Order: sequence, then C-alpha cells, then structure tokens
Amino acid sequence: MPFAYKNGNSFLHKTSAWIKILFIPVLSAAVFKLPPYVAAAVCLIQIVIALILRFTIREQLKDMSPVIFYAVLLYSTSFLAHWASSDFKESAASVFKNKETLFMLLKLFCLMQASSLVFRTSTALQIREGIGTLESAVRKVLPVSKKNTLTNMLALFICFIPLVFKNWKQCCRAWKARAGKRTLRMYLTLLPVFFSTGIKQAWNMARALESRG
Repeated sequence: MPFAYKNGNSFLHKTSAWIKILFIPVLSAAVFKLPPYVAAAVCLIQIVIALILRFTIREQLKDMSPVIFYAVLLYSTSFLAHWASSDFKESAASVFKNKETLFMLLKLFCLMQASSLVFRTSTALQIREGIGTLESAVRKVLPVSKKNTLTNMLALFICFIPLVFKNWKQCCRAWKARAGKRTLRMYLTLLPVFFSTGIKQAWNMARALESRG
C-alpha cells in the first residue's frame, strides 16, 4: 500500500519524527530554489536510501504514482495541444524539449520521495508526537496560547493520506474479486464508493474525537 509504514530498525526509523517532518519544508524550499541538478542528486540519494532500507522498486513506484500520473496527464495534454496546431513530428519534439516541465516534474518527484521515506519509517503515533513537539516549540516562542490545539487536526490530516490509498486499493481488490476489468466502467462504479467510504471514516474519526473531548 502506498505511504504505508514498514517495520524496520534502521537509522531513519530511529530518527525523531519531528526532524523528518521538519525536513520536508526545508527540502521543498531548497529544491525549488537551487538548480535542477540538486534535485536530481537528492533523488538519486533517496533511491539509494530506500534500497538500503529494503523498500522494493514496486513500493517506490507505488508511492510515486501521483507524480507519474500527473506527468502522463501533463505530457498527454501538451502533446494534443501542440498536435492540433502543427504536424506530428513537430508536436512530439516541442513537448519533450520543454525543459521547464521536466525540471518541475523532477522536483515534484524528489519531494514525493522524501514524503514516502517519512511515511514508511514513521508510525501514525510518531507523526502525531512529532507534530506536537514542533507545535509546542513554536508556542513557546510566539506570543500565543500555550494550549496545544493544532496537533490532533494536522496529524489526522497527514495520517489520512495512507488511508486514502488503502481505501482505493481495497475497492480495486473488491472489483477484481468480482471479475471486473480495468476499464472506464470500473472508475465510474468505484469512485462514488471510494468517496462515501472516506467521508464515513472521517465522520467516525470526528465523532471519536468529540467523545474524547
């Protein structure tokens, strides 16, 4: 399952969650500010780290699926737009020569890799505690209430990401178990079920939090 925690005893598993959470915005600022070759180098380093942690290529590709889907969609629409105004060869060449698009996708791929490493080496409880540590530190510096109120909401939002992928995978498994094929009909049938399941889970979580005060 994409972005699912994977048991381990590596240095990254032992690293405090707040450090890994703080690393994401720092990396985001650096990647979009520095030249593209920095993002390429970080991507390569993260691939090596993932392989050292024994994350399979299949698991890495599953985590990268949103960026891969976005890349396919982006290049497809760009190709069709150029094709409508020029011939086939010129449209293909103009689309793949666009370095800005390639660099943007590379940077998004780099950030998605970093997020994958954080989720796969941190449990939901560790992420919540990490967010709580960061919020408490900020509230000690800023002139605001010392009461910790943001942690639960932000932790639920972040930890809901793996749950979304899990729900979609379960829907696809149920469809395949009924001999369904991967066609447009599958998406038209499963998407309402997928959204209704997510809304119900969010409602149950909200009620559980409300009952705990």
